[in-house]
Amino acid sequence: AKREVGVVHTLVDLATAQCHNPEGLAVAPDGTLFAGGLSGNICVIREGEVVRVIPVAPGPAGVTSILGMVYQPGVGLFVADIADFGASAAGRVLLVDPRSGSVQTLADGLLGPNGIAQDRHGDLYVSDSFAGAIWKIDPDGGGKTLWFQDVKLTTKGMPAFGANGVAFDRNESFLYVANTGDSAILRIAVARDGDADGLEVFAQGATPEDPDFLHGADGIAFDVKGQLWVCANQENEIQVLSSDGELVASYSGTGDDALDFPASPVFRGRALYVTNLAFGRFGGKISTLRAPFPGAPLRP
Repeated sequence: AKREVGVVHTLVDLATAQCHNPEGLAVAPDGTLFAGGLSGNICVIREGEVVRVIPVAPGPAGVTSILGMVYQPGVGLFVADIADFGASAAGRVLLVDPRSGSVQTLADGLLGPNGIAQDRHGDLYVSDSFAGAIWKIDPDGGGKTLWFQDVKLTTKGMPAFGANGVAFDRNESFLYVANTGDSAILRIAVARDGDADGLEVFAQGATPEDPDFLHGADGIAFDVKGQLWVCANQENEIQVLSSDGELVASYSGTGDDALDFPASPVFRGRALYVTNLAFGRFGGKISTLRAPFPGAPLRP
């Protein structure tokens, strides 16, 4: 039976030694889910069961902490490893082959690599929560270039993460960026030549008038109607914004199905999957809900 629209259900409990505190999430066309987190592993999930665990060996910091992930069919999983959370600029962007488990470093020396988006050419755009930057990463191993940097992509708020979730709109006119500590959604205009062309505030949350709005904005994803789905991790809600930046819906779940520090959303058709990071303690799970509209297709 098809789920009711908007009803949040727990798909799989990941509060295990191998899969705990998941943040990154990606989905393959066949519905296979990949979840990565503070365990340092990528857990492969089919039909609500963990069927495989892919360990990601640490880099120079001696620890792997997986945040953003994107799956490209035929290529593999692009993974942001924030490592020691900025203590030693040991963050990496990796390419993981989900079949063999092999790991290739595409870029290193990053402070706080977090969210990942991919443009139509296959290039990766990785938010750096501590450098207040967006890095452009060559998926073929050509390293990193600084695409955009601005103090507005840093934060003095809490949680102390600036630029976090990233997503392109349908035409790649803008790269949308969640600033978690500022409870805001920003957007960076993309010039015709692909360069960044200025930053503006798309939606400002946690205001005195509406303290719950976008509070702890984390991972983001678009649906086919151009609505932006935002994980508000401090409210344990998914908040849906119109193309004008207005709140049009919110989803949270109840009881055992309640969200728990929602971090990353990913669509497969009308199914939305969300990692629950359970930040600050041992825990974590993946939730799912049926959305009113399908997600926008991810590129390439």
